[in-house]
Amino acid sequence: MMEIDKNSLGFQILQNAFRFLVNVGFVFVFQMIFGMENTLVGVAIGVGFTMLPMCNLDLKPMTMFLIIVLLYGGSGLIGQVTLINPWLAFIGNFLFVSLIILLSNEPLHSKPNISFLLCFVFAQSTVVKWEQFPMRMMACVIGGLFVGGCVLWRWHSHHYGGDIGFKEQILRCQKNRSYLLRMSFGIALAMLIGSLLQLRKPLWISIVVMSLTQLEFSETLERIKHRFIGTLIGVVLFFIFFQVLIPQKYAIWVVMLLGYVGFFLPDYKYKQVINAVSALNASLVILDTMTAIETRILCLTAGILIVLMIYLMTKLIRKLHIKSMDLLKNQIDQFFLNMETKKEVAMK
Repeated sequence: MMEIDKNSLGFQILQNAFRFLVNVGFVFVFQMIFGMENTLVGVAIGVGFTMLPMCNLDLKPMTMFLIIVLLYGGSGLIGQVTLINPWLAFIGNFLFVSLIILLSNEPLHSKPNISFLLCFVFAQSTVVKWEQFPMRMMACVIGGLFVGGCVLWRWHSHHYGGDIGFKEQILRCQKNRSYLLRMSFGIALAMLIGSLLQLRKPLWISIVVMSLTQLEFSETLERIKHRFIGTLIGVVLFFIFFQVLIPQKYAIWVVMLLGYVGFFLPDYKYKQVINAVSALNASLVILDTMTAIETRILCLTAGILIVLMIYLMTKLIRKLHIKSMDLLKNQIDQFFLNMETKKEVAMK
């Protein structure tokens, strides 16, 4: 039997084509079942479907199953609060993103939180009418049950998983408190701004904050550079492709081709170019070309400013905390020193 070279270009082309078809097929079926208004939710759950069953995490399989159902289902529920009151939604969004981080931030190298954050950001940015809300919840819960079932089946058949339960998972995820607070407050603030300003594409702010908020500030700065440059390049390519060279009726095929090419360019900086082109083309349903470009750049700038502002705030708070602790320690030391002096005087 001929041995397959998994490093060959031919194998990578076929493998990426299969992955691409699975992703597109999942979203297409999801959209057919739950409706166009839940397409982006389907994209996020599709990310979980292609990622989570393949990850050999150290959580108990049933713990992972419950986390998946809880966080996907909660995304649909909490995301809808925006229709009730934006300030109430701000509190709910902050608490729910904190829950996502507390339940899925570890192990860090596998980044299991990505799909859940995406699902929540997508659900919140595409809130549905109340008569459509039951279908939204069905999409999130059934999608969660499906992905969770796939995790249980694959983990059992491949002997994946470990012995980490809910309590242990929360304890180890809460160690990165600065990241938890920055991500939770940043996404909640971005969503509040989008709601108060009634932006037609609020996702373009919250997704930037989600993507740029990283554990280490050096990685955040690196991502800001790549996202800004990638967006500008994407804007230029979008204008050349879809306003000059390619008729709009063929745009969807070009976008799909770019999506397939993205499997060969996994680096963050390259994906931002493709994301910008795809997002701008999709926005033409509700925005004209120049408005779409201006909105994309303004939302990117706003997201970057939010991330930097929150980082500077946390850094300032940390410095003030250290200074206050040092001051308190000095006061305590001085108190005991004075007591010791008084004791010595009394003995004389």
